[in-house]
Amino acid sequence: MGLLQDLYDDEDAGLDQTARLRSVQAAFRPVPVDTTGWTSASASRAAAGVSGDLAEIVVAPDGRSATLTLGDVMGKGTPAGLLAANLLGALDALARENPAVAVEGAENAVRARFERASAFATLFHARVRLADGAVEFVDAGHGFAAIGHADGRTERIASVDLPIGLQPRGFARLPRHVDLGPGDVLVCASDGILELPDATFDTLTDLAARLVAVPTLTDGLAAFMASAPERVDDDLTLVALRREHGGAGRTTPDGPEGSTRR
Repeated sequence: MGLLQDLYDDEDAGLDQTARLRSVQAAFRPVPVDTTGWTSASASRAAAGVSGDLAEIVVAPDGRSATLTLGDVMGKGTPAGLLAANLLGALDALARENPAVAVEGAENAVRARFERASAFATLFHARVRLADGAVEFVDAGHGFAAIGHADGRTERIASVDLPIGLQPRGFARLPRHVDLGPGDVLVCASDGILELPDATFDTLTDLAARLVAVPTLTDGLAAFMASAPERVDDDLTLVALRREHGGAGRTTPDGPEGSTRR
């Protein structure tokens, strides 16, 4: 056992606790996946070194669907980051379930820990059918998702459920549906977007509109993040998924063509 401890000694590796936490949290970010006709991207900026946001875009093993998730644990820093990892792990364990079942099951799994920590989290969790763009989703107190349509229209998706940890036991989550046509973009942000200078909910829908037209989603999110302050007062995370007009799209994590994970 001593040999294993020596092998994985962070101090001997030159890592302080904050650096190690960041490296572990980086392991939760999306990894490259190829998918046809869709591209995705993500971007984030932590307010206190370790983010309390959780984000994921997953293409199912059979390639028929993708799951987009963005959550925001109350607070910031390491305590929020630990709870965010706990919630993301619970959702991963229910990856095969539809959004309503997955969110309810994940909430049941983390509820006791959240209650002991006097914490809650908002969450947007959606499954997109890649063949036709049909989206089924649950919004648990989040309210920061929007769609940019290829024809120039935008719409913000309001929340109708309570956050994770606050939904009364026995009350089922409400599954809802939207459709993404060719050229449409689904974008979701954490509430840190409202902490940006002069930001309103229009900031989110304006971003959705811009992401319809940009050459790559990564370009669009990078430009948005470049306009944000280097130091933010609240964790800021963005994820976006675009249905292309045709052809194959390669996705990468915060890289030239976007990001997906699993």
